[in-house]
Amino acid sequence: MDLTGYWVSIVVEDWIERMSPDSPPSGTGGGFGGFGEGPGPGAAPEPVSNPDEPCRVYAAGGSLRVPGRVHITWLDEQTLELELDAGSQRRVFHFDPAEPAPAGNTLQGYSVASWEAGQTGGGGFGGGRGRPPAEPPAWGKLKVVTTNLTGGYLLSRRVNYNENAVLTEHFTYHADFGEEYFTVTAIVEDDGTPYVTSSTFKKEPDGSRFKPTACEIVR
Repeated sequence: MDLTGYWVSIVVEDWIERMSPDSPPSGTGGGFGGFGEGPGPGAAPEPVSNPDEPCRVYAAGGSLRVPGRVHITWLDEQTLELELDAGSQRRVFHFDPAEPAPAGNTLQGYSVASWEAGQTGGGGFGGGRGRPPAEPPAWGKLKVVTTNLTGGYLLSRRVNYNENAVLTEHFTYHADFGEEYFTVTAIVEDDGTPYVTSSTFKKEPDGSRFKPTACEIVR
């Protein structure tokens, strides 16, 4: 499947929490300590001890939950880039498993990608754009596993995850009534606790509406 191009988020999941002006501002990290249910809007923000804190809501685990647009391109035959205008963040998906993960943790972490053959029963097949399978699958998904995270905030039910979290995402392409979409099913596992979300994007004809805005504390 081809995910390159410009896409806009279609907020059909968790609309109130993703769109409500009462949601905690991006700089607070949600204001809740630990992974799990938060106390709700209005809670005092947790102390800022992380230099990435002002952009915490745009970390890999929750970035695609923030309403906005993304631009997906191939950097080379083994590297896919996803840029987000909300927060001006950049994620890089590496298809070469031999490439070592860098030391240290970041907001976007380190992402290893692979294609899944789905119903054809062949399991995953390696390679990026330059090494397609001999026979295309009946349907395919892009699987991305991200580690080396600094922690972040999920814009859904207001929960945090920490630096031990592992993010697993499945990107699925679909078309309806002449329009193209992809849906990301994301599983954040934080110390054994899984949290599942899904986010849907619709393809746009060009990048005229893609306008990156830097992340900052909103007060």
